[in-house]
Amino acid sequence: MFGKIQLEQFTGLTSMPQDFASAWSGSGVDQLVGASYKPLMCVGKQQVKGTNYIFLAEQKLIVHPPLRRVVKLTINKFGDAYELVDVEEI
Repeated sequence: MFGKIQLEQFTGLTSMPQDFASAWSGSGVDQLVGASYKPLMCVGKQQVKGTNYIFLAEQKLIVHPPLRRVVKLTINKFGDAYELVDVEEI
């Protein structure tokens, strides 16, 4: 199923699948400066060059007043490395 998004069964943040939790923590998304992210939902994964893990997340921009919005966040795992590759406002 190369290139297609495989939708993930998700029943809430407390039950995030282990591979999604590893992608989230391994990407460094919690260490970004200027914005913070809270995962809301695991959408699915996509086999491309490695694996893309797709999340819906709450983005909080550090501005005055703080700006909150929902974004689609994509983390790629290639080999043993995770990388945040896209943040898109929805």
